[in-house]
Amino acid sequence: MGSWGKASLESDEGLDVLDELVEYATDRKSVKLKELLAHYREVGFLSEDPEEEEFLYDNTAIALAEIVCAYIEDGKTEYEELSGLEEIVWETEDLLALKQLVQQVLDNKGGERELYELRDGDSDWIQHMENVLRILSKRL
Repeated sequence: MGSWGKASLESDEGLDVLDELVEYATDRKSVKLKELLAHYREVGFLSEDPEEEEFLYDNTAIALAEIVCAYIEDGKTEYEELSGLEEIVWETEDLLALKQLVQQVLDNKGGERELYELRDGDSDWIQHMENVLRILSKRL
């Protein structure tokens, strides 16, 4: 794992998620969270089974949540590569599904999540994760 910060978007895997979103959102002003989640499953970044433990899946969920949180907080994405993307649209159930993916990482659901094990004891990471969950919860 190449990581230089507490956020998933500050890692090699997180930047792969961002690159995939940039490609997906090309020529789109709006994307639906439900369709994004489906797309990331299609390309192998997320599992069909939300309970499946995998480093890449956990990083993808968190990176997507970070992107959505930036949109919730600022009304736009914070990445120049996504400057053409004006809107992320979601239904409550889709936002809840994303929140649950993030929550299960923080809870170390299953007890052997690699990402959690790497970050366990890192108070900055835990605080970041709790903040992501708090921001997502504001829209539920």
